[in-house]
Amino acid sequence: MPATLPPAEAATPAQTAPAGERKSVNRKDIVLSLGLYLLSVIAAFGWAYDLFAKLFDLVHNRCTAKKDFSVQCIVIRPPASALWGLLIGGGGMFLALVGAMVLASVAAMTGRRAWIWTAIALPLILVAGGAGHVLVATAIG
Repeated sequence: MPATLPPAEAATPAQTAPAGERKSVNRKDIVLSLGLYLLSVIAAFGWAYDLFAKLFDLVHNRCTAKKDFSVQCIVIRPPASALWGLLIGGGGMFLALVGAMVLASVAAMTGRRAWIWTAIALPLILVAGGAGHVLVATAIG
């Protein structure tokens, strides 16, 4: 004999929608998310270009040519803050871009707001790129 339901559960109607049903994909949300992601990619490329240009200032040797056609070079080792700047700048921007892409895709497919993840990634990219720029620039100067 089946057990009787408590009065609170007996009064509620049964669920009519299947548990595995997905919500519909909102096109405006996808377009906004894509626009924010492209803006994030452009910002990341700008900071990456800046860090890559500063890398050439870091990794250089001062060489002078002598009268006997020999070359004397002084190897200059970059400080540790330069490595931290490249790691924070490049790694932070990479993690923010990949994380935003994955989380926005999952959110869009489950019917949630996808643009939130790309909106969070944009300031993270700007902060990581700026921190990397400051650390590498202080190592050069």
